[in-house]
Amino acid sequence: MSQTAFLALIIIGALLVERVGIGWVTASAAGRDWIVRHRLFHPNSISYLRFPMGLVAVGLWMTGAPVAGLLWFAAWMITDLTDGTIARTCQLETESGKWLDPLSDKAMYFPPLLYFASRGVLPATWVVTFICLDTFGQTSRLLVKKKAANSFGKAKTALVTILLFVVALQGLGELSFLGTRLVYLLTVSCTVLAFLSVFCKVIPDVWYANTFSVANLLCGLAAIWQVTMGHPVRAFILVFIGQLFDLFDGRLARKFGSTTHGALFDDVADGTSFGLAIGYLVWRQLGDEMAVTGLLVAILYVVCVIYRLVRFLKPTRPLPPGVFQGLPSPAGAILAGAAALALAPWPEVGLGVVLLSSYLMISNTPYRHFGQRIWPGLPNFGKLLAFVAVLLLANLAVTQHDTTQAFNLVSLLLAVAYVLFGVDLKGWRHGYPAVDPMVRPENGTLSESDGHPSPERQ
Repeated sequence: MSQTAFLALIIIGALLVERVGIGWVTASAAGRDWIVRHRLFHPNSISYLRFPMGLVAVGLWMTGAPVAGLLWFAAWMITDLTDGTIARTCQLETESGKWLDPLSDKAMYFPPLLYFASRGVLPATWVVTFICLDTFGQTSRLLVKKKAANSFGKAKTALVTILLFVVALQGLGELSFLGTRLVYLLTVSCTVLAFLSVFCKVIPDVWYANTFSVANLLCGLAAIWQVTMGHPVRAFILVFIGQLFDLFDGRLARKFGSTTHGALFDDVADGTSFGLAIGYLVWRQLGDEMAVTGLLVAILYVVCVIYRLVRFLKPTRPLPPGVFQGLPSPAGAILAGAAALALAPWPEVGLGVVLLSSYLMISNTPYRHFGQRIWPGLPNFGKLLAFVAVLLLANLAVTQHDTTQAFNLVSLLLAVAYVLFGVDLKGWRHGYPAVDPMVRPENGTLSESDGHPSPERQ
């Protein structure tokens, strides 16, 4: 067994033991009472204990004990999950804990980041930028009401941890085949997540949704440019990132409201990313040997996306909240884009899948909203793991050509899974109540596929 596999098994085993153990303790009233009585196990106490541990890990690396440094760092990063679970289950959440926990995270990973940057292993400019953004985000908690870590902050912490694991293993002579390009892109990804985390803390709530819609639009325009430059996988990844922005802009709009033109921003962004960018990708990938047919299928796909977006404004069938009439355009984009990439050697099959995606979007098949009906039912740890895994796989696809097809196939399988299992069979079979499909009593009037509520209904 290689050293990498052995260390990975130890870390994964420690993580599983922690998850099972803390879940077992906090599941009973006696266990929760025991934690409450012992201040050492309070979330804030654990956070204080973590402050010097990043420096200790660096000391172990510097003194020639890299394996011990890696395991020490991993063990104390796992405790970040422990204090969160204890805080929620034992009613030990405090206002100070909202800023203390992310501060202890920074105390853990800032020293290793600076250490590896000083040795030239990490790109120093991006590390400094990341630390400045992260420090500003932490400081902003003194000035704004939003003190707790948001989803981008949690994903950033997880990805930074993975980045440091990769770098440490490369220092041991392991994972060297991944090269420096992956390390560079992971560092950039961490910096982008740090920016998004800060951004969500400092801007007015009502602008959340609009800024994410604009980000989705920029991803679509960048994807079109990448297709033109001959980088279809990068283009697809940009559309996938746009999907994340689209998922968040709907949730943020429902929670915080939006501006008067929020719906327009969302429509234009979705049409660009999920319509024009993917249609262009389909034509360039599958149209070489079937030029006329490929162009016609690509145009038909774009028309179906536009029709899908317009029909959302004026549905022809009443459906309850959280159920779409037809395949949502983001899912249709993933299916069509992944088919264009993964099935490029078989253009007839690829174009057939694109046609299927186009038909499903304009069909009356009821699909459950991923963000409202499916995603909330997943455990928080599973959500974070899935998000980080997709980011890691996307970085690998860009840097390691032998993983590109794997990324394409995984994307296609995920899209097919939603096409098959996202259908609201129970509601379809038993019928839906007669409701006004444009009214969401708890959120206001929706105006686009992922839900910018009309501001006057907030």
